[in-house]
Amino acid sequence: MAKPQLRSAVLARAWQRIPGVAVLSSADGGPLTRTVKKIVDPLVIRTAARPRLGRPLLDEDAAAELTGLLLADAPRLQATAEWFTHLKRQRRTLRITAGNVQDVCFPLAYELATGFGTPGPEAQETAAAALRDLHGEGGGAGVDELAGYLADPRVAADLTETLHRRWQAVPIPEGGHGVPQLAAFVDTLTDSAWRSLAQSAAGHALGLALRQPGGVAALERAVREISGLATPDLGLQRGDHTAVPPLSRRDETGTELLERSVERRVRATLKRTPADERPPVAELVDDEIGRVAAGFGLGLPALAGCFALGVVLAPALRPLDGAAPAGVPEFARRLNAQVAREGYVLHARRALAGGTPLTPRPDPDLVRELREFARQFLGRLWIRLHGFDVRGDVPADAADVRDLVTGVVRSTSLDLRTKVRRALVARLPELEAAS
Repeated sequence: MAKPQLRSAVLARAWQRIPGVAVLSSADGGPLTRTVKKIVDPLVIRTAARPRLGRPLLDEDAAAELTGLLLADAPRLQATAEWFTHLKRQRRTLRITAGNVQDVCFPLAYELATGFGTPGPEAQETAAAALRDLHGEGGGAGVDELAGYLADPRVAADLTETLHRRWQAVPIPEGGHGVPQLAAFVDTLTDSAWRSLAQSAAGHALGLALRQPGGVAALERAVREISGLATPDLGLQRGDHTAVPPLSRRDETGTELLERSVERRVRATLKRTPADERPPVAELVDDEIGRVAAGFGLGLPALAGCFALGVVLAPALRPLDGAAPAGVPEFARRLNAQVAREGYVLHARRALAGGTPLTPRPDPDLVRELREFARQFLGRLWIRLHGFDVRGDVPADAADVRDLVTGVVRSTSLDLRTKVRRALVARLPELEAAS
């Protein structure tokens, strides 16, 4: 029986038989990692439909099938390489800076190769039109305009004064920190409990409490009252209370979620919003300052309530510890179990329990991310909710909220699984040599 072959080696050998794809290739002649990720796997091999061809080790039949599929698509891959060159040139001409050029243009180049074949005399105009469709007219212009607007010293001084004034002017809502509404929704997950939470100031109240001296202690009490758990560092702020976020990104002192600059938040909005739907930059900045001043940096009470829900659920998300302890709300237990049963988590638990490295080259950052799943989850949840806030969207009912939170947990898990898988694949050559 033939010995299994490394998939990366099979790809490299087949790729080297395709001429005219140098811009998609690495120095050793094989496909770039991003070429595999953005073109070969999803568009040529279609590993989602052919999972057997996506495995790190391939048997003889799978290796032959993968090679055949790649070589059969050689003409389109050659055209893709030519289209990528045009797209890269037009990005510079249009001053588009959003996204990594390979991440953005590799799949777009393949799409153009599929639709138009080899670039012809009108290739420059076609590439420019495709980029405008993808990014919106003048994709990077909004970010450039924002930078120029904030660079004016008088504008920056006025905006900073406005930010501090609005921050100080927001009162803590009466009625405590909204624990009863949060607890009721966590326990029941009903539409009536969601309406009560969404229409209340509970989310804003908990977020605003974090700004007071001892704010972290208030949050910890709320979490313990609802879930019975201690609160780890969730990455919300640096000290015991939230500091006023800076106006400019260059003045940020850390990566904490609630202390991100106004500029960083507006840049995220610009990247999400098509140019023809985008208000003037000055209006976006003013809107964001108002949003920053609200509890948890989210203007709509329902969205602040969603984030508060995430905060009280997050301490239960400790997949490396296995099942959540007794007494934790059922929804939080299900979310944790969703991740804890993943193969990569089970592998990590075995490795750590045995005192062995998780990967061939111990990666403390990877282990830290696995242990800080709650922090990773909250970061993704806030970004999603900020996008909703900008658009004025809110979950319609309890099912929408459950789907939102469950989806963010899943997304966080998939991202970490990919990182662990990449680290493990790096060990395959030494495993093959030892076999």
